[in-house]
Amino acid sequence: MWRAILIDDEEIALDVMDIMLNRVGGVKVVGRFQLAGEALAQCGALQPDLIFLDIEMPGVSGLDAAGELAASCPDAEIVFVTAHDQYAIDAYDTEAIGYLLKPVAEDKLVRVLSRYANRQAKKKNRSSDNSVVGSPSAVASAAEPGNRAEDRPALSLKVLGSMELYAPDGRLLTWRTKKTKELFAFLWHHRRQPVYKYAILEHLWPDDPAERGQKLLHTSLYYLRSLFKSVGYEAVVKYGDDRYWIDASSVRSDLEDLLGGLEQGGAGAGIKDILQLYAGDYLEMEYYDWASAYRIELRSTLLSTMTAALDRAADESRVLILWKLIEVEPSQGHYYDLLADVLSRAGDQAGVRRVHAMKEQMRLDEG
Repeated sequence: MWRAILIDDEEIALDVMDIMLNRVGGVKVVGRFQLAGEALAQCGALQPDLIFLDIEMPGVSGLDAAGELAASCPDAEIVFVTAHDQYAIDAYDTEAIGYLLKPVAEDKLVRVLSRYANRQAKKKNRSSDNSVVGSPSAVASAAEPGNRAEDRPALSLKVLGSMELYAPDGRLLTWRTKKTKELFAFLWHHRRQPVYKYAILEHLWPDDPAERGQKLLHTSLYYLRSLFKSVGYEAVVKYGDDRYWIDASSVRSDLEDLLGGLEQGGAGAGIKDILQLYAGDYLEMEYYDWASAYRIELRSTLLSTMTAALDRAADESRVLILWKLIEVEPSQGHYYDLLADVLSRAGDQAGVRRVHAMKEQMRLDEG
């Protein structure tokens, strides 16, 4: 989870941003300050990943403080938040990762976090190939030979939209508890990277005392292993050196198929497969906080791939792509206009009227 500090002279503005970040997920607020000087005094100790910084404040302004904050926390990215859009150019001159205009819209906040996730992914790709789950820019590799104890069909996992796990015979598996389900999701999310017990406790049982958290972990592990044993898979959850991991070769997911299509850039018929596979955001219905960063990253990659595919797609495929773009980003009005234009050229006037009505409804909903 990313660490963030908030700097704004208005207490209510700090509350609003805190609430929004909590709702979006993936970001933990580790400090709130109403004076830039107070933030500067503690920034080094807090070592945030993100700094949400108001520009107009008493004493030192946000623009003036940005340089000192960057020096104190060189690994942190700054996001300016202000009610005055005339500062935008100056804000970007400081190489801030984003600029949010008050009142902050949630979709704009998500876009800034997506930009940050992409930047972090690029850094990881340059330094190491060992990223969580795998970057959307690279297909998750198949299991290495010899990893599976038996030659048997894999379990089928759906993680785009709601999370569902199916036995080879097509039977939907039922989780004993919600935490058992989340434990599996958390371990599978990391796949071949073993996860220390203490990291699991921190993410799944953060508010429980250590002793109780460990008992809950062991109970959930028992339920999880029992579930796999009931369908003939006894060694899916592995343990060693105080760490746990999932035998990824025992599970095949829709995410792997999607990543394969994204790796090819949706070329040819691949774009239709991508559109069909993307039934929703990564673990969208569960909305685990620890999955938020990858959820944003994957969505961003999908949008980039679909937007690029629009330029080379025939009208039939353009219609499918634009419908999906509207589904994923319903607040982007130009998608409706592009779709209406394609439908109009095809003589589908009923479709054009439907798209115009949807756009108008979107405007009404946004107020």
